[in-house]
Amino acid sequence: MSDITHHRTPISKDYKSCYECYASIRIYPAATHPDEITKLLDQESTLLEVVGQEITNSRGRTRKVKYSIWELCTEGFVKSRDLREHIDWLLDKIEPKSVELQSLQEVPDLIMCIYCIWKGKRGHGGPVLWPEQMRRMGELNIECSFDVYFFSED
Repeated sequence: MSDITHHRTPISKDYKSCYECYASIRIYPAATHPDEITKLLDQESTLLEVVGQEITNSRGRTRKVKYSIWELCTEGFVKSRDLREHIDWLLDKIEPKSVELQSLQEVPDLIMCIYCIWKGKRGHGGPVLWPEQMRRMGELNIECSFDVYFFSED
């Protein structure tokens, strides 16, 4: 990302009002096996679940997967509390495959989005996007959603 000086909120790995954040691109392929997305995008996922698969969580509870998912998440890869850096990392990974993404978007019943988690400290401030991230997402025709949580450090 370019270092733009006219923006109100500069990039900061130590984003003061954020406790933790990450972002992911999620693809829910109704009729396509998630492995096909890995091949098409030439990108390993960080989470891959197939409808009907049984998954046991850390508490020993087993569930049956209701919807297939292919996900690439920044958690553990991007060391920053600035959501823009997480989104840029994702976009850097998927933009070279824009033609393939477009072909996926034409598949009936396939859902694709960028999903962001932002955990804020109590006080002023929240996640920020620059026009650069919005433009890049717009060119890829990908919506962006946010789950935002605020809590006290007490």
